[in-house]
Amino acid sequence: MNLEAIYLNHQSELRLHLARIVDCPDIASELVQECFIIFSKEIQKQVIEHPRGFLFRTARNLAYDHIKHRKVTEKHLNTTDPTLLPNEEAPSAEHMAVIDEKLTIFSSIVDELPARAREAFVLNRVYGMTYAEIAKELNISDSAVEKLLARALLHCRQQFKSRRSDLIGD
Repeated sequence: MNLEAIYLNHQSELRLHLARIVDCPDIASELVQECFIIFSKEIQKQVIEHPRGFLFRTARNLAYDHIKHRKVTEKHLNTTDPTLLPNEEAPSAEHMAVIDEKLTIFSSIVDELPARAREAFVLNRVYGMTYAEIAKELNISDSAVEKLLARALLHCRQQFKSRRSDLIGD
């Protein structure tokens, strides 16, 4: 497998794909380089039957990791240190524990979803992607995305109803 040829064949396509996801050509270029570093290490360990698919899956994962990191960083920069807030504005430890518990319950509900439905749900609800963007990302039709999200939302609604007593506690 000729790494240089694969790089020349796919790097510009990967960069465009990543630039749409991360909304920055410079970051996309960095992620493409990181993607090929990972690829070069993996071809030493295993035979990769479909290099393009491997590269795009790796690139997508790197982009999502970057977005998650960016959101956490932005949130941190936009909030003030709770220790500097007056006591009435700082959330209590009890309130934080309730939020933590709700987040754990929500996470477990989302984890119960089938893999494809969970992926579509996270792309839509966490990353704010449209149905069309999700369809393109998952290589499925808009109708399939609609069905996956409908199933995911129905599951979440049913689980929230059945666990309502666990969620009440403000």
